[in-house]
Amino acid sequence: MNAPTGYPRRFFHEPTAAELSARRARNIALGVVLAGLVVLFYVVTLAKLGLRLPGVTG
Repeated sequence: MNAPTGYPRRFFHEPTAAELSARRARNIALGVVLAGLVVLFYVVTLAKLGLRLPGVTG
């Protein structure tokens, strides 16, 4: 990352490979958790509304 024009370089941190790897792992974990919540809300909504599939009686 380059410092924007007019700002001293000392105010900007260049992430190391380990920091980038940790950031990527954290982002993937956050994505998995969010996807899990979406699925959970979907399943709970279907359960509350009642799952009525065409051709299925019950």
